[in-house]
Amino acid sequence: MSGGALDVDAFLDRLRDIAAEWESAHDQLETLRVVASSRDRLATATADSGGAVIDLTLAPGLRGHGCQAVSTSILEATSAAVEQANARRAELVSGSVELAVSGRKRAAEGAAARFVEARAAARGTG
Repeated sequence: MSGGALDVDAFLDRLRDIAAEWESAHDQLETLRVVASSRDRLATATADSGGAVIDLTLAPGLRGHGCQAVSTSILEATSAAVEQANARRAELVSGSVELAVSGRKRAAEGAAARFVEARAAARGTG
């Protein structure tokens, strides 16, 4: 029976590890901020984990650049910040999903192995 207890302890340890990793991913999502600037550095945007632009900073002296150049810089910076925030969020979420799936797979494989061992022991072949 001590083998079973060790399996339970290992399983509980793995659950604790998964919970800690999920908590870490959640914390990263809560605090995720991505900053991106336009190539000409006229605009710098910050996006959060939801892909929302939460800050936009424009360089001083924009008058000499013209409206078209400034608007292009703003769009470039905001698009880059949102794209990078969305990509990072996807990485964090897919990592959490992958962690859950691999954990379930290992648990299922372990349960199947224990089932086979129990059947073999019941038959006296184990």
